[in-house]
Amino acid sequence: MNIWYLSAHDQPRGQSARTYDFARELIGRGHQVTMFANSYCHWTHADRLGPQEKWRFEEIDGIRVVWLRTIHYEGNGLMRGLNMLSNAWRSLQVSRILSDRPDVVIGPSVPLGTGWAASRIARTKKASFVFEVRDVWPIALVDDGSLSRYSPVYYAFRYIEKMLYRRAQRISATMPFVARHVFEGGGDPGKVVWIPNGVALERFAGFEGYSGGGKLPLVVMYVGGFGAAHDVITVVRAAAILQRKGNDKFRFVIVGNGVKRPECEREASLNKLINIEFRNPVPKADVPKIQREADIFVACVLNSAAYRFGLNLNKIFDYFASGRPVIFAGKTPNDPIAETGAGFSIPPEDPEAMVEALEKYLEMHPAERIAMGKRGRAWVERKFDMKNLGERMECLLLQAKNDNGLAREVDNGS
Repeated sequence: MNIWYLSAHDQPRGQSARTYDFARELIGRGHQVTMFANSYCHWTHADRLGPQEKWRFEEIDGIRVVWLRTIHYEGNGLMRGLNMLSNAWRSLQVSRILSDRPDVVIGPSVPLGTGWAASRIARTKKASFVFEVRDVWPIALVDDGSLSRYSPVYYAFRYIEKMLYRRAQRISATMPFVARHVFEGGGDPGKVVWIPNGVALERFAGFEGYSGGGKLPLVVMYVGGFGAAHDVITVVRAAAILQRKGNDKFRFVIVGNGVKRPECEREASLNKLINIEFRNPVPKADVPKIQREADIFVACVLNSAAYRFGLNLNKIFDYFASGRPVIFAGKTPNDPIAETGAGFSIPPEDPEAMVEALEKYLEMHPAERIAMGKRGRAWVERKFDMKNLGERMECLLLQAKNDNGLAREVDNGS
């Protein structure tokens, strides 16, 4: 198959790897993949293109990459909206100059404009369209307070979302409980296949040497975004509680960026915290190296209705692949930490509960922490290895291609 995979924010060897990892798996299975990506990275604020370049073609690891010049932005204001529109426009422009015809075009739900552009390209090229629901927009924006449900923007986004559910031959959902929402939006829930984020386990080779945190202080690490639905401030407040108690047996390392990072840094400064360190985000390929420093990982989300469709945090799979125990702070219909026994689950937005969980880890023998980490590692090896997920994605795309072919045969015969 010739597959065009549109993504606004994922970049090859960048901070987010889903599109890149699936592209590599599909190429390994004998398919051609073209990846459309913004040249501007909103995590690092760096742009790969020169001022006069509208786009650039490059081959990376067998993937034909189309770098798109889009409007730069920070935060969640007007400029982010213009960035979304410019990504859709550039994708359509480039699709007109490419001479080959795709069999399948994949487009995301975030941003919806890119998903719409993918559906438009698929129609023009007479290809199958697969809608990849990575977050349920626009309701997720309402849930995290970024958008009013009565805003014209909400109604416009909801109209596009429903249209994409109807147009798609298949729907790839990263969350396990999306089918009912698709049905309520006028789509066919039978099209929905759960294909979660996963782990390229080769990046985590040699992680068997974890000592279980044999020496103090224990390094507690958070790696990921500071987005609207994330709750990194709770980690900072837990560090403050421990410092006030005179407990110096933990050191916190927070790696990442996003709209809430300044708030977290201010909180740490106001409390004069000496037990916490903030680091800038790193490319996905460098995450395993950083995670080797950790003894305990933390994943934390707000107590938000946004997670009613299920939890699918990239960081949890990476944490498990590192073979370390995890604290998960959240309230979600699926809880990988509770399911695997790879750590402790605590209520969201509760720094006292996080401190209590950390103190439990401190009381444990290193061998117990090692055992927890091994349970998480075994779980991702069994269920979330990218090689297995790549096979599932290939099956979904073949089904979409066949569905489109059958629909065209019916149209031609009528």
